[in-house]
Amino acid sequence: MSSNLPPDFVEPYPGWAEENKGPLILGVTGSLTALAGLFVIGRIYSRLLSIRKLAIDDYIVIVCILLSVAYVILASRAIAYGGGRHLITLPPEDVPKAIYYTVVSFVPGVSSFTIPKLAVVILLAKVLNPGRVHRIIMWIISVLYILMAAGMLVINFAQCTPAAAQWGGAPGTCWDRRITVDYALALGICSVLFDFYLAIYPTVVLFGLQLNWKKKVALSSSLGFGYCAGVITCYKCYTLSGLLSLEDFTYAVDDVVLWTNIEGNCVLIGACIPCMYPLVKKMFGSSVLGGSTSNKYSHQNPTGPSAIVTIGSYPTKKRTKTGGVTHLDTINDDNNKYIILEERSFHASTTELRAEDVAAQQKQQQQNIQARATRQPGW
Repeated sequence: MSSNLPPDFVEPYPGWAEENKGPLILGVTGSLTALAGLFVIGRIYSRLLSIRKLAIDDYIVIVCILLSVAYVILASRAIAYGGGRHLITLPPEDVPKAIYYTVVSFVPGVSSFTIPKLAVVILLAKVLNPGRVHRIIMWIISVLYILMAAGMLVINFAQCTPAAAQWGGAPGTCWDRRITVDYALALGICSVLFDFYLAIYPTVVLFGLQLNWKKKVALSSSLGFGYCAGVITCYKCYTLSGLLSLEDFTYAVDDVVLWTNIEGNCVLIGACIPCMYPLVKKMFGSSVLGGSTSNKYSHQNPTGPSAIVTIGSYPTKKRTKTGGVTHLDTINDDNNKYIILEERSFHASTTELRAEDVAAQQKQQQQNIQARATRQPGW
């Protein structure tokens, strides 16, 4: 039994005073953050491999992994002062420090699962090319969610006056803790709905396309990683009741600390997976998603950037109109194929044609246009 316990204290059950969640939290958060860091490195390498430059969503995921690292550092400082152990077992001088670092850690913690969603939104807007109204709605939802998360950070410190009253650093008054818990629960519900939306949307679109089934599964799984994040957020909401425990805050709150990091890293990994196709292709060949492993045309343009319309590539796009339908035409330099995506209000079809077939088709279309121009009225 801890020497800091009152002499007349009776443990609720044997071993209660020795309980310590700290090592578990450090092990899980450190491992997941390291794993997320590897995915971020893989994403950046893939992007440089395919288009040789970084986009704004790449910089967002870099910021997010730094936030995740900061969260682990602050959580480890809280654990060093007794976070993860029952409050009554801690030395009195360590209690304020453990609570302080826990409260402060929620700033990068909340940011780490909020900001990566912007990278996912940017990716979906580029890859799936939603209509103007859908795009506007997508960004309105994103902005509202970011503002709601910012409100959580404000409440995190504004709930006590002065803020130091939370960790005993100064005398003051605090709100009813249920206000904080209810707001965190509302944010969690919105986060779950947002995650499921970001997962369901690409799944519906991709399964409506005429793609190789391996590509469908791979693309839907990678772009739909939000399902996993949504489930994790649901469980995190269940742990939020630990924020109500003032008598044993250092022990009860650590479930929230743990699952906040798991949620953030899951969202971050989900934002990186769809962009790693160039790396996967380099390691395992294009056949991993049902393509051809041959690369006989690659020597013709060894330095040209890849323009594959799939995971992790933003090709140069040119728009043509045929038969009243706007097309999105790009060329796949590796296999010398055009990939033509019909740009409609619904994503219904995709066709892969060899370059010579496209040239023949365009020639035929030009002949048809000329024939119609020279046709006499009444024919």
